[in-house]
Amino acid sequence: MLSIKGYSRAQASRFCLRKYYLHIISDCTVHSDERGAMLPDLADAHLYAVSLIWHCMRYDTEEQDWRGWRVEIADDTGRTLVVVPFTTVPSEAFGRRHTSG
Repeated sequence: MLSIKGYSRAQASRFCLRKYYLHIISDCTVHSDERGAMLPDLADAHLYAVSLIWHCMRYDTEEQDWRGWRVEIADDTGRTLVVVPFTTVPSEAFGRRHTSG
């Protein structure tokens, strides 16, 4: 097995971070992530996006309709890699009932 300075490949991969930008977007609004987040891989970026969505919905005092909102995960070239809709996280997770109509 390949090792780098006594670390296994799995351990070494933790130190290879990439910058991902997580833009929060709706049909009318764009909140651009200018700083980005250093994360090991796209799977971790997706988990980070879900966490952002969870926090936005959890602390929403106006109970906004989140349909149409999304987090776009982009790389350092600006290319969108993954789109995570806010509807990925059910509103029931926050003790709210989604009413239609």
